[in-house]
Amino acid sequence: MTSFSVAELKDGQHFPGRVILDKNFVLLDGNLSFSKTLQSRLVEWGFKEIHCEAEAPSTPIKSQPVSTDTSEPVDLDIDALNQEYENKTKTLNSALKVSVAKAEQSIKSFPNKNRMEIVTGVYNDFLDYTQKVFTRYVTHQELNIDDLSESISLLIDFVKENKKYLLRIQPTEEHKLDKNFLTSHCLRSTIIAIVIALQIKMPPAKIIELGVAGLVHEIGQIKLPPQLYLTDKPLSPQAKNLLATHTVLGFNIVKEAGFPLPIQVGILEHHERENGQGYPRHLPGNKISAYGKILSVACSYEAITSPRHYKAARSLYEATIEMLMNKNKQYDDIVLRALVSAVSLFPIGTYVYLANGKIAQVSESNPADPRLPMVELVGEKNELGNPKTIITDNDKYKIVRVLNKEELKGVQAYINN
Repeated sequence: MTSFSVAELKDGQHFPGRVILDKNFVLLDGNLSFSKTLQSRLVEWGFKEIHCEAEAPSTPIKSQPVSTDTSEPVDLDIDALNQEYENKTKTLNSALKVSVAKAEQSIKSFPNKNRMEIVTGVYNDFLDYTQKVFTRYVTHQELNIDDLSESISLLIDFVKENKKYLLRIQPTEEHKLDKNFLTSHCLRSTIIAIVIALQIKMPPAKIIELGVAGLVHEIGQIKLPPQLYLTDKPLSPQAKNLLATHTVLGFNIVKEAGFPLPIQVGILEHHERENGQGYPRHLPGNKISAYGKILSVACSYEAITSPRHYKAARSLYEATIEMLMNKNKQYDDIVLRALVSAVSLFPIGTYVYLANGKIAQVSESNPADPRLPMVELVGEKNELGNPKTIITDNDKYKIVRVLNKEELKGVQAYINN
């Protein structure tokens, strides 16, 4: 990967591969030219370098010859290429629609096929879509509420049918260093928020608004120096105060984009706390919006279970217990109960040790009792060849404890072999 100083870039400059903005977002696809307008925006936003994935440095040229089968070399029409890029990115969710439709058809046609693999593929496509939304805003200062609402509607339906698979997807240790850091957090938080909203039977139109707010709730951070949220060092009080401004920055971004007021407020309030010790306005619980309350829980739950530059990820079970303790009464009790009811006390994806000596993975919550979830027995299949599923109880199928990290490594090694 080659780095380039933004200040030294030339109008019409080409790059031999994709251009990455601050190692987090795709700025340009290969063969598209750089422009003075884009340079001005990068300078305005405080970005000093961009990075090309190809090793060979580029040269500033106005045009390049291209060959065809039947004619002499002609100049490459840079304006046409840029217009083609504009057209391709106007509807960001077109590929997402195809992905979801194919997955639904595959699940319907082949119900015994590896469902987890299919769902993970769609999840990755939603992640790619989320990154495109962020990149589109960075490069063009555009957010399309209709496109986002349509995409969230797709996600809501997909969550309804595949909740127990989506909630098993966990970021790896490498995740904390990859270019999807912010977008992965936003997508996972959105899925959790949708799960909560479905649990409390929130009206469909409001779940869509909540989902839109969730998907872009951290977009204000891209206006801040990346060292504030990518560092592995403790932040100074001044740096913490600067980072805290991302809620207001995000609020202003969606306000300028003409998003509905409830979405604006949800983004503004996702770090408010019931005890009035949140930010930016230190609101007490009775002043915090419903979207703010749900995003507060979803965002915190996701953060606890994900690796960061400054901490290791904690288990889903540890996260659930920490949220349930509700230290200093930070979170809304109704929202917390909805979270636990939806994911169970032993969250979906958690590996547990049963009273009969068997090891299992929690596969689904139990509406009758969040303490007794459904589990899949590791290494055991039913007559159809699928993992054998049982409902835990207070007898021989009682959950004794959650597997520790060393035991978990052994189980995962067994499964992978």
